Amino acid sequence: MTAKAKAYWSIWIGLWTGIYVLLYLLSPLAKHGIIWCTFIALPIFFNGGALRKDYIPQMICSCVGVIWGVIMFAGTSGLMGQLGIGSAGANAISCGVFTVTCCMMMIFKDNTMLNKVPAMFGGISACFSQGAAPDKIIPVMITLCLGVTLGLLCNEGGPICEKLASKNHRDQTAKI
Repeated sequence: MTAKAKAYWSIWIGLWTGIYVLLYLLSPLAKHGIIWCTFIALPIFFNGGALRKDYIPQMICSCVGVIWGVIMFAGTSGLMGQLGIGSAGANAISCGVFTVTCCMMMIFKDNTMLNKVPAMFGGISACFSQGAAPDKIIPVMITLCLGVTLGLLCNEGGPICEKLASKNHRDQTAKI
């Protein structure tokens, strides 16, 4: 991608991000104060290649990650309450066991919708940040999915910006 195309793409990304933030903050989701969860999912999607074919699996795995986070949180609480294990030990056991389980999803390779482990960890992190609060689970899932959607929209602008930069270059070359 040329410098000119990157400049166009930067404008594209900034424009859509600004529109997204405005619409999000005007939506009922704004009251939850979790818009930043968008920017957990977005870079995970980009670092995974931001491929159109991965759009749905990324969203599903982000939501599954939130569910894993709730399970981990419940596991920690159970270990502390039922077995009397201290907070640090309960967290270590719960996170260790469930991290192994979550990572086992890599076994599925590309033939299932549950193979985006980084997206799952993004969901787990977002869930933990909210203390697995029941009233935040669905809003966190929606916000993560919107982050993936913003990532796809931003990525789709790349080829458009390359064509625009290339066309402008050809037009200027033709004038010389």
